[in-house]
Amino acid sequence: MLSGKLEDRVVGTEEEIRQVAIDHHHIVVNKFESWYNDLASSRFSNAFTYGRSKIDRMVDELFESMPRGGKFLDVGCGTGEHLKRAMDHGLKAYGVEPAPAMREAARRNVSGAVVEDGVATKLPFPDAQFDAVIMIEVLRYLHHSDVEKALSEARRVLKPGGTLLVTLVNRLALDGFYLFQRGRQMLSRDKYNEIHPYCLFFTPAEARRDLRKAGFVNVRTEGRLLAPLRIAYKISDSFGGSLASALESVDDRLHRMKWTHPFAGHLIAIGEVPAKASGKARKPRRTKKPS
Repeated sequence: MLSGKLEDRVVGTEEEIRQVAIDHHHIVVNKFESWYNDLASSRFSNAFTYGRSKIDRMVDELFESMPRGGKFLDVGCGTGEHLKRAMDHGLKAYGVEPAPAMREAARRNVSGAVVEDGVATKLPFPDAQFDAVIMIEVLRYLHHSDVEKALSEARRVLKPGGTLLVTLVNRLALDGFYLFQRGRQMLSRDKYNEIHPYCLFFTPAEARRDLRKAGFVNVRTEGRLLAPLRIAYKISDSFGGSLASALESVDDRLHRMKWTHPFAGHLIAIGEVPAKASGKARKPRRTKKPS
């Protein structure tokens, strides 16, 4: 069964939905590279940079928990930003990217990483290869059955004790994106297209259920960006940036409270592959207080 009422209304096969997502990312590569340049200047630059900075902080914490020289896989690696960050942490970086323009950008931007053509539902790697896998803003573009396949594939290529980190779209986020998306699709003759691709919504409970179903343990969900700051950024980037800067310390305190997770702008789910019975859990290289 699909997650949520909106997904039940969408007509299209898994392959059609997946291809639309690939086509969408092929044509927006310049926008993503521009956004990452903005992020290097200030996380408050626009809605993308501010939201992505919250996710990147969690990804960096994952990198710091990994052994130096560990193998990291970014599924849907885009322009290669997280591959670059992984290598800065002393990790061996691998990426999978199905959109040709994105894949070319990643190979150009991060020459030391291995970037393969492929999709989340069929990863081009043998079993038990990686210490960590991430899927940042990937699963949102897939049919729910493909999400289940992608999670199983991540479980397959992870080593025992390895970690998966994925982002999802909260159905009850305070920015009202679910209602906006549903309204747009109800008014549009096309349910989705390469400009406005399909979007799958989750609750934290549904995210945890799907990770456990795929075989992950110690599953947890986190929320980031509780305040509906994307609305402020739509008014103007300068207004949104000023409001985000003023509210950031309060927002960061609120997202530590579990009751806020279902309403955050970003939903993050984390799970681990069970360690071998005779092995010991991997110890982090160094610890860091959660943001």
